[in-house]
Amino acid sequence: MTDSARGWSTWLIASLCLLFQFVVQVQPSAMIPALEADLSLGAEELGFLTSSYFISYLVCQIPSGWLLDRLGPRKVMAASSLLTAFGLVWFSLAESLESAVGARIALGVFGAPAFPAAALVASRWFTSRRFTVMLGLTESFTLLGGVLVDLALPGLVDAGGRSGSGVFLASIALLLGLACAFIARDRPLRRLLDPPSASGPRVPSERSLLAVMADGRIWVAAFHGGLFFSVIAAFGGLWGVPFLSLRLGIDPARAAHVMALVFIAGALGAPLIGLVAARRRLRGPVLLVSSIACSAAAFVLVHATDSAAPVYLALLVIGFFSGAYALNLALVVDVVADGRRGFAMGLANLVLGIVGGPMMLTLMGRGIVRSGADPSGSVLEASLAQVTAGLAWFAWSLALLV
Repeated sequence: MTDSARGWSTWLIASLCLLFQFVVQVQPSAMIPALEADLSLGAEELGFLTSSYFISYLVCQIPSGWLLDRLGPRKVMAASSLLTAFGLVWFSLAESLESAVGARIALGVFGAPAFPAAALVASRWFTSRRFTVMLGLTESFTLLGGVLVDLALPGLVDAGGRSGSGVFLASIALLLGLACAFIARDRPLRRLLDPPSASGPRVPSERSLLAVMADGRIWVAAFHGGLFFSVIAAFGGLWGVPFLSLRLGIDPARAAHVMALVFIAGALGAPLIGLVAARRRLRGPVLLVSSIACSAAAFVLVHATDSAAPVYLALLVIGFFSGAYALNLALVVDVVADGRRGFAMGLANLVLGIVGGPMMLTLMGRGIVRSGADPSGSVLEASLAQVTAGLAWFAWSLALLV
């Protein structure tokens, strides 16, 4: 097999692993009624269950990045997928909130290497000019995972129940683990490709870990990317479905289908934005345009009239331009030496995930509760005004993008 074929096959496997981890990440959003019924969960407990995955996932970002630099993507991705299969079976059989939270925490630990591994694979196997496009395509796989959850998982849960759907997903994780072990490779046999940061600043190897952690550019880029990512993780991952159900007057199952517009638009936007911003001098202007578009669409979405058309349009716009967070992550690769890119991507994904996940989820959840919703009641029982009050935090936070 040629280096080109190895590169594409390894990239495809890494992207599929990332897609699958995103399915696991947003899995609770497609089974809110089942979780509330089986485990007797209220709005705050459901938010805690969802956030528990993010907490362990984020805590393990830096260690997983370090492991990627030490062991290589192939071994780490294989172990991650095989352990995820175990975690999915555990979650599907959980009969209490404590057990379910434990399973979600374990899944967060096992899934932590997915994104740093995918980004590291793209940086090792593709040139600088192609890197942003490949990273955008990788993000497309992630967002398509959201579409699969919204369109397929509710039916899977209805057909096989929470336990049956979990076992089915676990079998997919096992197959991915075998593909990682026997097909994926760590790097090209011959160094014929220019590294993405060949013309950028290099971090001295003897101080690389400290230098990476002290590099303010990485922190700013990751925070900015986290605001973009909140469209997917916080809005798309939990609160968007109840909001759309109330805003459009439709049942949650149909609202989940409408939410798929965000993921489909993002899957199209991420590689196209990466293609436009292939030249480094264009990344700043593209990020500015994307920031303005996302912020404006968020305000239209939250405060639009009862008409469905502005809501649909806002979902498409906010989904398309949220894919720009791949450019924030491309900056991290540009400023870090090859031997520390796994660690750097873990650090960046830690900051990005905290902003887009637990921070935004908590702000939106508290906004709903403070508006008068019953903290122990079902999230699906909150009124439109109460959910809108929570999403106002989301819209104002996206204004920081600009």
